[in-house]
Amino acid sequence: MKPTLVTGANGHVGNNICRLLTERGEPVRGMIRPSADAKALEALGVEIVRGDILDASSTSAAVAGTGRVYHTAAGFLMWSKDPERDIIRPSVEGTRNVLEAAVAAGVEKVVDTSTTGTMGFATTPDGMIDESHFNQHPHTHYVRGKIAAEKEAFAIAARTGLPFCTTNPGLILGPRFSKPSESVKQVSDFLNRGTPLYFDGGFSIVDVEDVARGSLAAMEKGRSGERYILAGENVTVKQLFDILADLTGLAAPTIKAPVALVRVLAALMELASKLTGSRPMLDRSQVDEFAGKYGYFDNSKAVRELGYTYLSARDTLRRTVAWLVDNGFVSGRRRQAMKLVPSLANAY
Repeated sequence: MKPTLVTGANGHVGNNICRLLTERGEPVRGMIRPSADAKALEALGVEIVRGDILDASSTSAAVAGTGRVYHTAAGFLMWSKDPERDIIRPSVEGTRNVLEAAVAAGVEKVVDTSTTGTMGFATTPDGMIDESHFNQHPHTHYVRGKIAAEKEAFAIAARTGLPFCTTNPGLILGPRFSKPSESVKQVSDFLNRGTPLYFDGGFSIVDVEDVARGSLAAMEKGRSGERYILAGENVTVKQLFDILADLTGLAAPTIKAPVALVRVLAALMELASKLTGSRPMLDRSQVDEFAGKYGYFDNSKAVRELGYTYLSARDTLRRTVAWLVDNGFVSGRRRQAMKLVPSLANAY
């Protein structure tokens, strides 16, 4: 049996896919960067190959001899001093290298982890966005890169006949990460610093294990050339913080800031960032992409075609908080201030 390749195998989605595959007894090859820590993957019995998806030769070497490919590696960043290098190129050129290597190696199928951000966001909570939608006005470098990567991937697959589909997750939270992702950072920031303000808007929260299971289902059942939304429960920004407050005993924000004010605050954070050289907590592109917008997504296609299932937002947040607390991602001072609900024990 040929091994299955997972790019970005040490990432939040990648390591959960590796775990599920090894639990099924499948041989797994994980592609990670030369400097990445491989201990957790090695403990699963994953064959480690080191390389960079921006390097075509190391990508080809990683893909060679594999039967299937899960492409999860990307520049998942919302801010960088050099966004072209750190965000756009890994998404676009990296995806191109992986798919061209897969074509050359004659792999059975490729499943790419994209994002619901490529489908866009609504200005009201009333409408549900499905796979037929396309984001015509992206703001963040991350979403721009993922849109371009999707176009590149589908074009290569159509030209070569490579069996290929994407999974498009919502806001991915949940356990088993070595460091908080951009999505998990929203939770860890609340736990460590609190959040004084909230704004209109909402997200479709999904547990990383549901994304991993949905990805495996997409490999088995997903139709080539299709996108599959792997989203969960839709909640407002206020509801997200209220659930976190209930789970932890920390104070939820009570002041709703107008989007215009949030944008002014983001501009000031950007200015401070230029002076200090540090990352701003928020920038204007993030405000324009997400504030006052509703990423409420219709996952019925994945439910119908893949048998996709998902946890509630509360369960996903419970598992996220438990992992952050149990693995030292919360400061001692903030941990002492918490009154954790008993259900956080053995949450994952």
